[in-house]
Amino acid sequence: MTIFSYLVSEAENKNFREPDVLSELIERLPGKKSNDPAQIGGWLAHYAVGIVFVACFNELWKRKLVTPSVTSGALLGAASGLAGVAAWKGSFVAHPNPPAKNLKPFFGHLVLAHAVFGIFSSITYKLITKKEITR
Repeated sequence: MTIFSYLVSEAENKNFREPDVLSELIERLPGKKSNDPAQIGGWLAHYAVGIVFVACFNELWKRKLVTPSVTSGALLGAASGLAGVAAWKGSFVAHPNPPAKNLKPFFGHLVLAHAVFGIFSSITYKLITKKEITR
């Protein structure tokens, strides 16, 4: 997902890089010292949320509530993207000094990027579980 976001950002000449936007939100917090590692915080937050989403997908697949496939991965990813949109929107609304950003294209990209994330999560799950079964 992150690679996808970086590639689309370059192609569209827009910042859809989630860790960078998170870093900017962190940097703009009141009382923020200029030497604080906002960039690291942005990356950590981004990957922490990704781990939570993968853990949720894994439970659905492990319990056989959803069959891992490209289609189910895309749908789960898009659903997680909608949850992400709600979280991002809440973050911008609650932030005391949010950056000026046109959020509509960012949110649209977020849902698409999460669909890509879901597809690759599903493919990875199938590859890992196939190897475990054949051992």
